[in-house]
Formats: sequence, structure tokens, C-alpha cells
Amino acid sequence: MNKTASLGVAGIVALSLLSQANSSVLAAPAPPPANAIHIRGTVQKLAGQLLIVGSVRGPLQVQLAPNAKVLLVVPSDRAHIKDGTFLGITSVPQAGGGQRAVEVHIFPESMRGAGEGSRGWDWPGAGKAGSKMTNGTAALSKMTQSKMANGTVSSKMAPASKMTNGTARRQGNGSTLLVQYKTSAQTGSQSITIPPGIPIVTFVSGQLSDLKPGSHVFVLASRQPNGKLTAARVQVGKNGLVPPM
Repeated sequence: MNKTASLGVAGIVALSLLSQANSSVLAAPAPPPANAIHIRGTVQKLAGQLLIVGSVRGPLQVQLAPNAKVLLVVPSDRAHIKDGTFLGITSVPQAGGGQRAVEVHIFPESMRGAGEGSRGWDWPGAGKAGSKMTNGTAALSKMTQSKMANGTVSSKMAPASKMTNGTARRQGNGSTLLVQYKTSAQTGSQSITIPPGIPIVTFVSGQLSDLKPGSHVFVLASRQPNGKLTAARVQVGKNGLVPPM
């Protein structure tokens, strides 16, 4: 994965089943470092704490921290997006203005605040215009009803994308969220259309043994002065799922 999210970036899992052990693993991570690199690919090998990932740039070696956390990415659905839910949404501009989601990840309560805010993203399908990630909290009850003229959401994908993490407010027809975010450095909101059929995922705790050859991963890595890549957290799709971040 290339540069700069929230988790950046979720079978349907009842979050109430998360144990205290899971909660410690799923605690909100520290903000990504300035030199963060997104690595998307498949596990080739795990040797001790050295993870080798096959990516579009070729095999990449990532040294995992001794206490590295593994997050399993599992399917969820929009029924789990409720008032107050903390979300991360990758979005692209849509015709006529506004943003159109290309994926949604639902954070467990223990990860509330992870990557909060809105920033440029590197979603692979965004094209030259780039993408955006927004992380924030859902406030569905405050949205007014909004509906496209034909009552449907266009399936056309715009070339640019964006990730926004914040507080989401769903419109009456359930197709649009207002994602609000507030940090010491950033306060704002983003209205995002959620078309049918896009990936919606959540996270449960995993372990290093889940990093099996062929598993799809998303790694937020740091490049050290000596050129080596390191990481403290890995997201891995369960049962062949590709993390949609």
C-alpha cells in the first residue's frame, strides 16, 4: 500500500462478543507516522517477526514489532451502522458534487477515535485524481431525508477517492451519511453517499498465525533511516477476504 489511514481502513460479527483480550488488541492505535507507507498484497512468508508481502512493487519485507497486533478483517453490513457508530469511509467524488463511498469499515467501540479526521488516501481504484479517507462518528438521527431523482444510486465510479473518519448521520433513505470528526487539529464533516453493494467490513482480534501464505493484508508501515520497513499492526482478511482499504 502506498502513502497515508485510518484503519484507515470490517461474516457479520456481533461486537458484543469481543472479549477483554480482544479489546486490548483492538485499542485505537496511535496516529500514523509522517513516513507511513501503505502496503497491500498477499502474505508470502512469515519468519519469526519478519513478514514478506507480495505486492505490485514486488516482495516487500516488513519487520513486525515484538508486540505487533493482528486485526482480522471480516464482513459486516449497513445494518450495523447505527447512531453513534465510529466509521472509516473511503470515498471518491461523484457527479454533481459530494463524495461517493467505495468501502466502509466499522470500528469496534474499543477503537473509537482511530485515525479521526479526513485526509487524502491512496485507494487503488481512484485513478490519477487520488482518493480520500474520512473517519468519524455516526449521528443518523440528525440527517434530513435526501433521495436521488430516480430513487437509486448511480453505479458509475468517479476517478478520485477520499477517506473520511468521523461521526456519520444517515439520511432518511439510508443512502447518505454525514460523517463528523473533531480533533485538536481538525474539525469538520463530510456528506458521503453509500451505494449498495460496496464492501462493508469490521475488525476482530487475530494473531500472527493468521498471517498464512496467500492471505490478503493491509500494512501501515514506516520506513526507517536504513531503508527497512517496520510495522506495529497488520490487517489480514479472514477466509480470503481482501481488506478493501
